[in-house]
Amino acid sequence: ADEGIIACNQVLYHLGERAIEHMVIPWCERHGVAVTAYSPFGQDDFPLAASAGGRVLADVAITHGATPRQVALAFLTRQSPVFAIPKAARAQHVEDNAGALKLRLSDSEIARIDAAFPRGPKP
Repeated sequence: ADEGIIACNQVLYHLGERAIEHMVIPWCERHGVAVTAYSPFGQDDFPLAASAGGRVLADVAITHGATPRQVALAFLTRQSPVFAIPKAARAQHVEDNAGALKLRLSDSEIARIDAAFPRGPKP
């Protein structure tokens, strides 16, 4: 019997929901499976600049001449098997989202974002 090949795993993944980083992303990377992050900006709960995490995103964004959402996308897609499908209701949203592709976060910026949005304990 033919066995199917898993080409892509579409999962909820945003700064407030990073549990897939423990096992799902490493497994997919080892097996050549793409990870599609849906709702990468959360579900109407993207961190505002007034929050500690929002301030980190804003600080990193200023350094890169980017937006906090672009920084969040760059962070979430920093690992090779991951790409995101953010909502884009207008053409400007598409352009803004695409701007994340040119961002290269430094190790210290990644560490700051990681600390501001911990992935939580291993399951």
